Amino acid sequence: MKRELKITMLMEAHERLDSLFFEHQKALLRFEFDTALALLGEYRDSLLAHMGDEERLLMPIYRERIKPEKGGNPALFLDEHEKMRAYVSLFIDTTAELRLQASPEKTLLNLLDRESFYKRLSSHHDIREREILYPELDSVMTRKELAETFSKLEFPVHSRETEASNDSK
Repeated sequence: MKRELKITMLMEAHERLDSLFFEHQKALLRFEFDTALALLGEYRDSLLAHMGDEERLLMPIYRERIKPEKGGNPALFLDEHEKMRAYVSLFIDTTAELRLQASPEKTLLNLLDRESFYKRLSSHHDIREREILYPELDSVMTRKELAETFSKLEFPVHSRETEASNDSK
């Protein structure tokens, strides 16, 4: 069954990203560092694709058509993206180091502490996108623009309910 497209449907991408990160952390807890690193690489690639979609497809429209409220400045979203990229890069380096350590417990605990902070940053970012960015875009984009945007996503929404409707507004 087709449902009208909405930018808020991109929250599905956030759920998929959260699930990948959780699988990475489970592998860390089992000391399966090769698996943890592979999952983190998949998470990074997916995260970069999703953030790239937002920056390339959504931010230009947001900047042009939205007068942001408190917490909705485009620079805040982009700054958070940069912080998230830096953290994930650090996590990849640290996870790779874990594979080489005979006693990785201290490094692992430090990594998990940093990942906990990252998850709070990511959660805060998700809330601002869910409550500000996505609804604001839904209010100004036409059905045609939405369909075009969804067709260009590098990290697409896969739900059967989110198939594009080609109706124009």
